[in-house]
Amino acid sequence: MKLILAVDKNWAIGLDNKMLYDLKKDLKHFKETTTDSLVIMGRKTFDSMSSALPNRENIILTRDKNLKRDGALVFNDISEIISYVKNSPKEAFVIGGSEICKLFLAYIDEAIITKIDAQSPADTYLHNFDTDSNFEIVEESKPINDEGKKIKFVRYKRKENK
Repeated sequence: MKLILAVDKNWAIGLDNKMLYDLKKDLKHFKETTTDSLVIMGRKTFDSMSSALPNRENIILTRDKNLKRDGALVFNDISEIISYVKNSPKEAFVIGGSEICKLFLAYIDEAIITKIDAQSPADTYLHNFDTDSNFEIVEESKPINDEGKKIKFVRYKRKENK
């Protein structure tokens, strides 16, 4: 299972249930990477979007047993999602929010992070893969100018247990 998110210099990802940045090249990278895959998110993340992400299987994890959303499968238990992912031929990406990322961290083999060279007020942060000794950088793009902000695409892989 993979995780894909954009973070600022402080690993911040959001404020008031909104993404901190809406950058064209980052969103294009996200779309190209996740199309035809499973995308796993919490209810707040799903509700912050105008609709289900097209050309992807949208999966919501929520405590609300009665929740239904057009274009999404709703689960109340992480183990059910893990089982669903294992039985799907599609690649699975955790896309937020912060709580969902924490819940799935033990199952993440790869993190695809857009690092944005900026800082913004935030109330939501992602796990810092730079300080996690279980992960290592395996790929890093050159800096890219994205609407006046410098970004880099960084891929982390979980280290093999030796």
